[in-house]
Amino acid sequence: MEENNKFFLSSIFKSLKVGSKRVFVIFIAIFIGTSVSSGFLGIYFDIDTKMSKELKAYGANFIITPQNGNYIKFDDYKKTIDKIDKNLLLGITPYLYGYYSFGIGNGIIAGVDFQGLKKTKPFLEVRQGSMNLSDFSQDSAFLGINLAKSLEAKINQTITITNPKNLVSKNVIVKGIFYGGDESDELMFVDISISQALDEEKIINYANAVINLNFDKISNLSKKLSNDLINAKPIAQISLSEGSMLDKIKGLMALIGLVILIISSTSVNTTLSSIIFSRKKEIALNLALGATKKDIVKLFGTEIAIITIFSAVLGAFSGYVLAQILGMMIFKASIDFRILSVVIAVLISLICSFIAAFYPIKKAIKINLADTLRGE
Repeated sequence: MEENNKFFLSSIFKSLKVGSKRVFVIFIAIFIGTSVSSGFLGIYFDIDTKMSKELKAYGANFIITPQNGNYIKFDDYKKTIDKIDKNLLLGITPYLYGYYSFGIGNGIIAGVDFQGLKKTKPFLEVRQGSMNLSDFSQDSAFLGINLAKSLEAKINQTITITNPKNLVSKNVIVKGIFYGGDESDELMFVDISISQALDEEKIINYANAVINLNFDKISNLSKKLSNDLINAKPIAQISLSEGSMLDKIKGLMALIGLVILIISSTSVNTTLSSIIFSRKKEIALNLALGATKKDIVKLFGTEIAIITIFSAVLGAFSGYVLAQILGMMIFKASIDFRILSVVIAVLISLICSFIAAFYPIKKAIKINLADTLRGE
């Protein structure tokens, strides 16, 4: 029994050595297939976190409005946002609108939190001046391009804002002129404290936020935050579009991975068929000397298993390196290592390799013994 095992093992390693060029082709095919599978699986498991943060950079996905009327007391707003996990809250700004006199014309101002504005409206394009927070103070103003044109406003110009209802006035300094491509081009953004001082009330109209959660989790959070005074809800179009986009990206990655696995399996199938064809006489001789068809299947099955396990394990770990490269290129962040990705990639490669090897091995045990030994 021991001698048979030694002979069996020596036959395997001898055949691997003799057909080293073809074996190398199989090795490379499985290595590439597993590497891509492992890399894509790593990204697949991490994409919700990484891509979600990227998508959050395109603006607010959450809104807080009054349950009744047009205003929310500022204290109620603060109590509401204090209930949101600060690690999930990427940015938030309240809004308080008013129609005021600027001395040289009239227009709408929006009181905001400038730091939160940069997160909730990241697409604002600075045309003049700066929106660098270090340059801003409580009396800074940021003008939409259309309003700036109508007022003929200049950078560092002082503008006096007056509320015609109570004649309260505040001076602000123009620090930037922006283009937003929407209604904000008609507005002047000032600090929320300025607009509240002009109104003589600590109130807001609503607030926009960027929260690092998917639509379902934001919906659950909305229910917890909403009460008789506050109506919190996700901005459905943005949140749902984000989920839809992630699903499409995942689907595309799965499709690319599948195509690469099919190509790898086809390469294994073709190369193994070539190996078996070149070893037809060896197979026939083994059968003639008493080897069973089961022995032939065992021989080729073991060879494939050795090549696949070796190349798949190497490919799976190299896939982690591939995931890091893609992660830094796409998300500017590393991809977390998950042993699950390695295990799944190796198992997929094993399954695909044995499926690819099935037909060539089946063909090997059906050769005509007499014709093969005669060289026909």
